[in-house]
Amino acid sequence: MPSEILKVETTKARKEFQQNKSSDVPDDRAFSYVLLTYFFDVKDFDDKYDCVTDGANDGGVDFLYFDDEESKLFICQSKYTENISYGDIRNEFDKICDTVNNFRKGNTGAYNENVKRTLQNFLDRLPDDEQDNIEIAFFTSANINDIEDMLTKLANDIPDLAKFSVSVYACEDIEKKIQEKLSEIITVPSAKLEIDKPGNVLQYDTEHAEGILVNVKSTSLRALYNKFASKGLFDMNIRRYIRNQLVDDKIKATLSKNRGDFWFLNNGIVIACEDFTIDGSRINLTNFSIVNGGQTTYLIGEYKGANSEVFYIPCKIVAEKKRQSEIPFATKIAEATNSQKPILPRDLKSNSPEMIRLARMLQYNGIYLEIKRGAKKPRGFKPAYSVKNDVLAQLILSMVNQIPGVARNSTKKIFESPRLYNSVFRVNYEKDADKKAFLVDLIQLYGRYITVTTELKKSGLNSEQVSIMKNGTQVIFALLGIVYRLANGDITEQELLQDKNIAKSRDFVYGSFISNYTGDDINEKLNKLVKIIVIITADSYRAAYFDGITTSANYFFKSDSQYTDRILSTFINHLSMTFGTEIKTAMDIFKRQ
Repeated sequence: MPSEILKVETTKARKEFQQNKSSDVPDDRAFSYVLLTYFFDVKDFDDKYDCVTDGANDGGVDFLYFDDEESKLFICQSKYTENISYGDIRNEFDKICDTVNNFRKGNTGAYNENVKRTLQNFLDRLPDDEQDNIEIAFFTSANINDIEDMLTKLANDIPDLAKFSVSVYACEDIEKKIQEKLSEIITVPSAKLEIDKPGNVLQYDTEHAEGILVNVKSTSLRALYNKFASKGLFDMNIRRYIRNQLVDDKIKATLSKNRGDFWFLNNGIVIACEDFTIDGSRINLTNFSIVNGGQTTYLIGEYKGANSEVFYIPCKIVAEKKRQSEIPFATKIAEATNSQKPILPRDLKSNSPEMIRLARMLQYNGIYLEIKRGAKKPRGFKPAYSVKNDVLAQLILSMVNQIPGVARNSTKKIFESPRLYNSVFRVNYEKDADKKAFLVDLIQLYGRYITVTTELKKSGLNSEQVSIMKNGTQVIFALLGIVYRLANGDITEQELLQDKNIAKSRDFVYGSFISNYTGDDINEKLNKLVKIIVIITADSYRAAYFDGITTSANYFFKSDSQYTDRILSTFINHLSMTFGTEIKTAMDIFKRQ
C-alpha cells in the first residue's frame, strides 16, 4: 500500500471532492488532486477539477497544469500504486508523446472530452514563440531506486522525449514535497566546508545578521551532498527543482571539460544557518541548509564523469544573530533567493516614470496597482481594488483599443512594443480628469466583474459557457467596450451594422461611468450583460469550431480577426433581437455624466 502520508492526503482529497461534488472519487484520481495541491499550489477545488482529465481514452494524461507566468505546460501522469515497473513508466511516456503529436496534427477524435478540451486549450495558450515549452511529469506512490538512470534510459528508448522537459517523482519525492508544505523545515545539524585558502573570506555584519562570501572546494560540497542530500541539505530551498536539459548539459560540460572556469560561469550557492565559525580554511556550520543553488549542488553531487580536478564554487553563508520577527531569518532568505525569476519585459518598466506616476495616482484614488512582481501594498493602505499592471493593460487594449487577441496572446508584447505600451501607459491619465476617471472606473468594473463571474460559475451558465467565460475575459471586456460606446452614443447600432470596425477607427471618449450610477443593482446589471455576452460568444465559438476555423476557445480568442469577423458580428446582429433588448435595459451602468 502507499505510504501513510500519501494515504492521509489522498483521503483528505476525497473528502474535499465529496464536499464539492456530492459524490466519491477513487484513490487514483484523488492522488492527482493531491499532486496539484502540493506540487503546483492549486488551492481552488474548481481549478483542480478542471485540470484532472484521467479516465477512459485519456492518452496517458491524468492531469494538466499551465504556469501562466512562465508560459509553461505540464502534462502529468499519476500512478497510485505500491509497485511499478520500468515498462509501465516507459509505456505512459510513450503514450503521452503520441498524444501530444496527435494533438499537434489535429488527430484528436480518439480521446475523451476532458482531454480534448483541456489539453487543446492549454496547447493553444502557449505563446507562438514558446510552443515547445512543455514538461512531461510522471508521479507514482511507488518507490523507484535510481530516477536519473531511468531518465537516461527513457531518453534512449523514446526519441520523442527530447522535445520536452521530463521529470519522474516517486514516493519519497512526493512525501518530501508534502512535508515541506506541512511541517517544520529540517536542517543539517552540523558539518564543515573547506574553502580555497585560509583567511580568504569577505565578511559583512549588521545588528541582527552576519554573513560571509567564500570559495567552496568542490570535493567538500560533494561530500555534503553524499551525506545529507536527503537529510535536510535542501529543505529550505523552496524553489521546485525542474530538470532543464539545456542548463544541465552546460553545467555537466563545464564539469567535464572546463572546471577551471566554473567559478566564473556559475552563480554559486547560498547557505542559511543558525551559526558559523571560521577555522583557517574550514567553515563550521550549525543547523544549515542550502537555500539557493540546489541544481548546481545536485549536478556536482551526481556527476559521473572521469574528471576529478578540484574547482571552486562561490558561496554566500548567512546567519541570524537576533530574531526580528516570528518568521525565521533563514526562511526569509529562502523566500528571497528562490523567488528571483527570469526578468520579464514587465519588470523592465516597473521603475519607469509613467508607471510610478500611475501607481501613485491610483493609490490616491484608493486603488493598488502592482507594478513590481511580488511587491506588497504600502503599510496601512487598504485599497478598494487591486490590479496588476499587465492585467490593467489587457483590459485597456480590449475595452478601449478593441484588440482582445493581442491583449491575451502574450503580455510580454505589451511591454516590448513601444506602440502598444505607449497606447496603454503613456496616456497622461494624471493630467486628464476624464481619462483618470475612466481608468478608476475600469478597475472598479474589473473588481465587480470578478465577483459576477464567480457567481456565474456556480449557476446561470452551462459547462461550455463557463469555459468560454474563464478563457475569454479580454473578449468580454472588448464587447463591454462596445456597450460603453452604445450607452453614450459614441457609436450607434446603425453605424455598427454598416461598419463593424468603427469602434477601432473612431477616437475613444473617456469619462467616469460606473461611479455615476446611483442604483443599488450594478452587479445585477453587470451579471446580465456578462451572461449575454458569454452566451453570444459561446455560439460564435461553436459555429467556428464546426466550420473547422478553430480547435479550441483559447485558439479562437487569440485572433483579433476572429473577434471582429465572428464574435463582434454575431453580437451586432443580436442587438436587434431579444438579447439586444436585454442589453439596452442594463447598459445604463456605462453612461457617462
